[in-house]
Amino acid sequence: MKIKLTRKQVGIIILLIIIVPIIYNKSAGFIAGVIQRRALSMPKEVIVDNPHIEKINVSAEATGRVEAKYSIDVIARVSGFLLKKYFNEGDFVKKGQLLFQIDPREFQLSVNNAMATVNQYQALYTNAQQELDRANALVKEDLISRSDVDQSLATRNQNKALLDAAKQQLELSKVNLGYTTIKSPIDGRIGKVNITEGNYVTASSGSLVNVASVSPVYVTFSLKTDDFVKLLRASNKFEDVQVKVQFSDGDWYDEVGKINFVDNKIDKNSGSVTMRATFDNSKGWLVPGAYMKVKLIAPELVEYMTVPQACTKGDAMSGYYVWAVDENNKAVRKDIKVSDDINNNWVVEEGLEMSDVIVVTGIQNVAQEGQKLKITTKQSEK
Repeated sequence: MKIKLTRKQVGIIILLIIIVPIIYNKSAGFIAGVIQRRALSMPKEVIVDNPHIEKINVSAEATGRVEAKYSIDVIARVSGFLLKKYFNEGDFVKKGQLLFQIDPREFQLSVNNAMATVNQYQALYTNAQQELDRANALVKEDLISRSDVDQSLATRNQNKALLDAAKQQLELSKVNLGYTTIKSPIDGRIGKVNITEGNYVTASSGSLVNVASVSPVYVTFSLKTDDFVKLLRASNKFEDVQVKVQFSDGDWYDEVGKINFVDNKIDKNSGSVTMRATFDNSKGWLVPGAYMKVKLIAPELVEYMTVPQACTKGDAMSGYYVWAVDENNKAVRKDIKVSDDINNNWVVEEGLEMSDVIVVTGIQNVAQEGQKLKITTKQSEK
């Protein structure tokens, strides 16, 4: 059975099809808005706590470089052919150990000639002294004039001066002969040879080889100004600060270093202070030239106010803040100044008091200042 609709009825049906969804959507949106506003007006649950006090040893970190206490370039002090070396590259050598031999024959001849000259002037001096003694005896008997005595004295003195000069030349020749044997100036490890046997060397030839001391060694580093001041306040002029170094694989060196140098100014370019620590290196594990992580620890415990990093918002550029709760359980924004981090907690320098109550859990529920909050429990009580 077919129902025949009039044009008016068809129009009413079409109108209903269009209007009913619109009315429904508006009603649903209105209801959702009411529910949302009601939800926002209801206090959000949060967990709160007070700032904490932590006692720690003040510390700072930097990047350091290992340096030998003594690093000496061995050079030739006389000219000649390099005849032989008496070590293996990379060896440990002792102070005074023979390293190189320069051809000594020319210098030995110089010593021999200087010795002959000394003997010659020694003979002349001895004869002149004898002549002077005879002249002094004869002048007492008026057998010669006083001028003859003066002449003998002048001859004696002249030969004495020549003898002294010859002796000095002999000593110089012996010194130069000694320079033909080149010895290690220190205990240490010897490096790669720069000039091999057979070459003619002079004082201007440069380094023959380098010898670097092994123990103790220095670790030099630069400390930021803030860390420098912080450590200085927590120590006795760095004398009691412990210095530790870490290898690239993460292991810490088992010896503790001591500060032995602090620069007298702050570098204007880097804003840091150059410092140096000395370490025992009897095992030879600290190799000059190596870069290492440096950690400095002051001996005295210092108290700091801290808050969990997870309860802060913001960043180092714009600044950090926390949400606090006032006596009416309403959210209050507290801008804070932080410095170090300790065990995932920020050290608070400014902006909070120990009596402040801050949101530590449920911070995502706080949308704006003045929002009503519901405190479920204190973190410390929990």
